[in-house]
Amino acid sequence: MRMNFWTQENMLEFWGYVRMLLETAGPGVMLAAAVAAVGFLIPIIINAFKKANTDDEQDYEYREY
Repeated sequence: MRMNFWTQENMLEFWGYVRMLLETAGPGVMLAAAVAAVGFLIPIIINAFKKANTDDEQDYEYREY
C-alpha cells in the first residue's frame, strides 16, 4: 500500500486549514503590529513637539551692521 499526500482531496483540505488559520490569526497579528507601530510612533511625535517648544523658547540675538 502506497500513501500519497499530494492528492486533490488532501490538498483541498490543507488549503482549507491554511485559510482558516489566516482568517483567525490574521486580524490578531495585524492588530498587534498596529499597536506596536503606534507605540513606536507616539514617543517620536512627543519628542518632536517638545523639541519644537524648546526651540521657540530660545532667544536669538540679531545684529545689524
